[in-house]
Amino acid sequence: QNVDVFQGRSVPATIAKFAVPTVLSQLVTLLYNLADTFFVGHTNDPSQVAALTLSFPIFMTLTMIGNLFGIGANSFISRSLGQGERKDASLASTFAFYGAFAGVFVIIGVLFFGMKPILTVIGALTPETFQATKEYLTWTVIYGGVPTVAALMLGHLIRSEGNTKQASIGMALGGFLNIGLDYIFVSVCGLGAEGAAIATCISNIVAFSYLLQVVIRVKGTVIVLNPRKLRWDGSIAKQVILVGIPAAAIIVLGSSVNIVLTRFMSVYGDVSIAAFGIVQKIGTIAIQITVGLTQGIMPLLGYSYGAGEIKRMKDISNFSFLLLGCYAALCIIVVESFAGTLIRLFISETATVEKGVQFLRIWFFCAPGMCFTNLFSSIFQAMGKWVQSLALSVIRQAGLLFPLLVLLNSFVGEIGLVCAQPIADTCALVIGIMMYVLLMRKFHGSEGRVGVETKSFMRVKAG
Repeated sequence: QNVDVFQGRSVPATIAKFAVPTVLSQLVTLLYNLADTFFVGHTNDPSQVAALTLSFPIFMTLTMIGNLFGIGANSFISRSLGQGERKDASLASTFAFYGAFAGVFVIIGVLFFGMKPILTVIGALTPETFQATKEYLTWTVIYGGVPTVAALMLGHLIRSEGNTKQASIGMALGGFLNIGLDYIFVSVCGLGAEGAAIATCISNIVAFSYLLQVVIRVKGTVIVLNPRKLRWDGSIAKQVILVGIPAAAIIVLGSSVNIVLTRFMSVYGDVSIAAFGIVQKIGTIAIQITVGLTQGIMPLLGYSYGAGEIKRMKDISNFSFLLLGCYAALCIIVVESFAGTLIRLFISETATVEKGVQFLRIWFFCAPGMCFTNLFSSIFQAMGKWVQSLALSVIRQAGLLFPLLVLLNSFVGEIGLVCAQPIADTCALVIGIMMYVLLMRKFHGSEGRVGVETKSFMRVKAG
């Protein structure tokens, strides 16, 4: 892969080249996530919709594994390419790919042997909701966990070389297939949440197959998947895992808070769970667009940092801030204006719609904080600054959101649970700004020296 792909364009054009394909693939991913709720919601069975909501934090543990090894490898590979260290990049790709496989088998085993107590803890309290949740997780995690994580990993690895287009095509292919299969299994066959899960499993197998053939046929790639090439290098493994920990922590903390949130919300009934689940699905619009942009520019930021081009890295970051600021404002305007229409896209049952509209208009004020804190974390990760990235994630979820959920639920009830996220994300935004400014001050006037120092930094002073 020619590293010139990282260079030679204006900042807006470079961001467009890297981020647009990833944003588009995230939109497709968003569509098929929404399609699950859309088709299942049209059964007008709150228990089926509640099953999707309750399953979400468990299913997201697969993304946690993908991010732990994938984001860490993405950052390390792009910084290594910036320094011309192709051998290190290849070793990192092999370690990350098979490390992720080991992680997903642990998750599958825990869920297989602990299904009943796990579902009880997360809030599947009625027989109908319990059965629907069990069916969904059986297909998406126990049967579909390996191809799901494998597809995520290959997407991260392919993007690390700047090949965002092929990575995005693979994810988009799986997304479009999922939408079609949702219609067949949920609407035509009447399988409800289980049908949506079967569709997800099949689509991830197809996405993995496509991305695998991309790696096989690309000439000059640093991605090595041959298990016989797997070598232990403690320094590389440390870099991959340390940088990946904040990305995984976001999922772990988010899922943990989600379990607490849905457990609290389950006290208020299936209608409240279903309504809030739909709100979360709509809310992923802000998350997925942000993820698309930040994952798209991460290898570009990492390469620029590894090559010592700090000014270019700052310019890319600043333009990304502008884009996300405009996007977050647009999200709030659209949601406040069309809340009822958005909820009715997923369910027409009157009580759920009324509660969903109320929840949505409150919850979506988290958009600015959520967008910018994700971008801050990605910038820190691209630079190998895992300590800052991890600190921001822990402060946002464990330090702010969890206490707010407990406190507001006690004094305000279910509306307090909805208000907690916007308050926590706004506070995290302020903290993220301060952390970013302090970090960038260290590079003031040092653009000419950083390239020489970065190699030893990557190997010895990670974080």
